[in-house]
Amino acid sequence: MAGILQPNVELELDEGEQILYYTRRHWTLLVVRAFIPFLIAAGSLLLAVYRAAGGVFFEPGAAAGRLFDFSNVVVLALIVALVLVWTQQSGRQHKGKKPGPYSGVVDALFLLVVLVLGLVIYFRYQGGRIFYVDPANAAGADLLNIVLFVSGVVAALWLIYIVIDWANDFLVLTNTRVIYDDTQLLVRHVQQSLLLEDIQQVNLSADSYVAHFLGYLALWRDQFMHWAGLRNEPPPEKATVAYGKIVIGSLSFQRLLFERAANPHAMVQRINAELGKLRKQQEPELLRRIIEDQVYGRKPATTPKPMIFVETQQGPIPWLFKPNPEINPKTEEIVWRPFWIFLAFAMLPAVVALILATILLILAVRVGFIGAGPSFSIWLLVALVCLARIIWVREEHENDKYILTRDRIIDVDKKPFGPESSRVAQLGNIQNVSSDVSFVESIFGYGDVMITTGGGGGAFTFKHVPDPRNVQATITDYLTDFKKREKARAQQATLDLIKQYHEGQLRHEELLSEKQIQTVADKVNERLAVDVPSQVEREITTQLTDVVRRELARSGLRRRRRP
Repeated sequence: MAGILQPNVELELDEGEQILYYTRRHWTLLVVRAFIPFLIAAGSLLLAVYRAAGGVFFEPGAAAGRLFDFSNVVVLALIVALVLVWTQQSGRQHKGKKPGPYSGVVDALFLLVVLVLGLVIYFRYQGGRIFYVDPANAAGADLLNIVLFVSGVVAALWLIYIVIDWANDFLVLTNTRVIYDDTQLLVRHVQQSLLLEDIQQVNLSADSYVAHFLGYLALWRDQFMHWAGLRNEPPPEKATVAYGKIVIGSLSFQRLLFERAANPHAMVQRINAELGKLRKQQEPELLRRIIEDQVYGRKPATTPKPMIFVETQQGPIPWLFKPNPEINPKTEEIVWRPFWIFLAFAMLPAVVALILATILLILAVRVGFIGAGPSFSIWLLVALVCLARIIWVREEHENDKYILTRDRIIDVDKKPFGPESSRVAQLGNIQNVSSDVSFVESIFGYGDVMITTGGGGGAFTFKHVPDPRNVQATITDYLTDFKKREKARAQQATLDLIKQYHEGQLRHEELLSEKQIQTVADKVNERLAVDVPSQVEREITTQLTDVVRRELARSGLRRRRRP
């Protein structure tokens, strides 16, 4: 079990990418999920052992009757507590609060539980025992014990599955992106990522009193361990919540949501630190390069191409199944069709009908029920019908296309050799993209991709496309590219406005030209050449005159002092 709880983050890291920090779900989520199966497993196995040892319930006359022993006092205290809660609940309803739809059921349950506990006290007062072990009543491996044991084992396996599922959820921070990795054993594997440069905001939601209380407990524990010398690192200055919900927003609709994250403040601080470091490096250089290239160099703005995470897959029969998806490297247009196995399933009835007709006609000829000539004519007619059905199915499959361009998504539905209908939505209208892959679909490598759009576009569903997770990632990256190009267009419009304003200043002679600046500089130099020497001469003359006067005054004083 210790090995299961150890972190096992399986990521395909890019060159130079390193994992900086990660967090997993808090242990309180494991407690909530495991509570029911733990009760079932522990209760079933303990009950089986108890019955095998001869334990029985509610044995009358097994002991002397007592009214105020420890067990009865505990049951009586529980009755008092339930009555107080019940009366408080009823008092709220009498104060004008509208009763809930199940208030009568809740009252009945309170009464039933109080009645049962009262009967327990009376039963024990009469000398009965609720739990009583008599080896003579040992049940051994009877049918009920076998059912209890099997139920306990199944619940224990269920509990182990929950622990493994809890241990395989991570939010990972690398030096280039943030990754949400969720593995459900034997069901599905979900992995989503956001590049650091595409992240807009990181929010933390933690409004649970339990999370705050556990945060204080963790602080007190760290302070005690540091005081006792069991921990070298100093404890934090203040308490933080033990768990919370981390929401990471991006340029596009996509966001990462990680519920019940353990120590969420540390993860949020690390992400914000990496974002600050990245923006501090990029923004001054980006602004300098934009001004140099687009204002002075007059170079057009360039944006990187979107990432294509999918690869073309060939069907088992190349002339029958087209490549899926079809990728145009020049226009970055991608065309998906449903997975080839659905075309094969659609053709299967016609193929089976042809095979059965062939077998039946051969048997009919063998037994003499029909001649070879009429049999061949019937077979040829059936074969043509089946072939026409196969061609029809193939055309219907090949004309059911999902197209992604750099500006829009298109859902094309064309009837074989007939009319065509299509729905189009701009990438800017996309609000959400999700994929749905079941366990069977994950084995064969296909699934559904659901796209929600605004502006009345409705929902688009790419049904049964190959590699749906990478289809989702590709659409998301195309959307991010679309948002970046929109931002670049707005930035370019601002630069064009600045350039037009600058050229207008030049036309209206609000700015000095290079020739005018040179003329002013020449005049300043000429003026300096005339004024500076005369000014220096005047200053020197003035200073010398002052020196001479002081020297003459001193000489006169000396003559007067001589006898």
